[in-house]
Amino acid sequence: MEHELLIKEHGFEVQLREMEDSNRNSTIELRHLLATQQKAADRWKEETKKLTESAEIRISNLKSELSRQKLHTQELLSQLEMANEKVAENEKLILEHQEKANRLQRRLTQAEERAASASQQLSVITVQRRKAASMMNLENI
Repeated sequence: MEHELLIKEHGFEVQLREMEDSNRNSTIELRHLLATQQKAADRWKEETKKLTESAEIRISNLKSELSRQKLHTQELLSQLEMANEKVAENEKLILEHQEKANRLQRRLTQAEERAASASQQLSVITVQRRKAASMMNLENI
């Protein structure tokens, strides 16, 4: 019985060593996996940091460009407003000049009508004087 007990004990010791070896190997493998995972995590962290910095620089550049574009747009709107005011002013001047030209045209037309009427009256008077002069010449003869 003692011999059986020794055999069993020896079997248990062998099993215990095998389990300890297996445990050691599992621990080594787990440490290796953990180290690999930590290295991958560090690489991802570094890559994420670089991408974040790059994105922040891009955002900063875009914000600067947006500010510049807003300023340029404001300048253009100001120029457009001044141009619209100038157009309105010029349109007003054109209307005033057209009214003045129309008044001058009416005055010219009236003056031409008066001149034509005066010319016609002058022609009538000239004809009457010639007739009168002719009649006087006939009476003198």
